[in-house]
Amino acid sequence: MFHKLSAILNQTAERLPARSAAYFWLFCGWAIMLSVLSSGNPSLNQANEIPHIDKVLHFIYFSVGGALLAASGGLKWQHLSRRWLFVLVALACSLIGRLDEYHQGFVPGRIGNDTGDWLADTMGGLFGGAAIIWYLLPRITSAAGRDR
Repeated sequence: MFHKLSAILNQTAERLPARSAAYFWLFCGWAIMLSVLSSGNPSLNQANEIPHIDKVLHFIYFSVGGALLAASGGLKWQHLSRRWLFVLVALACSLIGRLDEYHQGFVPGRIGNDTGDWLADTMGGLFGGAAIIWYLLPRITSAAGRDR
């Protein structure tokens, strides 16, 4: 099973870009979309039927952001240890999540400063960042080295 998973990760890494700019611009798009989503008034009528679905959505969204930030930073600053990169991604995602919650406090119809949402944002960023840093980033750099 682990051999199959490793093979899938290797194949995925070979198809991903090895330039940090690609992930940086995707992260910028992610951040702009976060601002757009936070500025609107959600009308998820059916979402209220599922308890804490907003926390799950926050976690998933910030997992993507953490992954993009980790890929961009890891490829840009390859001399940085995995641990430091993880700390930087965790801090950045936590700060962005906190600023997002603060911003939502000023949007009519939104409830801002929700600690649960901020925690889900932070945990999502941690998960996405860790997945990229420890599992995919080494494969991306290895695949890029073979292509040269």
